[in-house]
Amino acid sequence: MIKENLKIRIPNPHKSGDITDSLLHEILRQAEISKDEWNEA
Repeated sequence: MIKENLKIRIPNPHKSGDITDSLLHEILRQAEISKDEWNEA
């Protein structure tokens, strides 16, 4: 996802499938991206 000049990459170094909801929530919180913005991307 790109927001203005900010690129967000969701880390998954172990390629173990889905990341946890808590990790995704924390990444979005730090990037100041709402769940609605994320879902629309």
